[in-house]
Amino acid sequence: MSHRLHSSERLKSRKEIGRLFAPGVQTAAAYPIRILYREVEQVRGPHPIQVTFVVPKKRFKRAVDRNLLKRRMREAYRLNKDVIDWARPQVQEGSREASVQLALLFMYTGKEIAPYAEIEKRVRKLLARSF
Repeated sequence: MSHRLHSSERLKSRKEIGRLFAPGVQTAAAYPIRILYREVEQVRGPHPIQVTFVVPKKRFKRAVDRNLLKRRMREAYRLNKDVIDWARPQVQEGSREASVQLALLFMYTGKEIAPYAEIEKRVRKLLARSF
């Protein structure tokens, strides 16, 4: 399996990201990371999962710190995204469920900058447990 994180796997739609903060969205947390996810009916690309990463400006004022944490979460997801494929049930091609896409949002909720090893451990735990 390719570990590349394609551009079409990135969730970029402001409208779709806004829907991830609406009531009724499923969440899971493993400190310092929280994941919000929902199924999307309108397919936006060839990949079944689209993902985005968020680090609040309120907790990390400096952009370099926010970018560092996003890079670490993105790398941990990229290397462990195959965990989702094993957990999700296989869908028949051409069926209605084949058009369902998953939108994910990883949010860093910690107050300190965590090392990469801890972030990867938490991302792997969330991916295995949530789907």
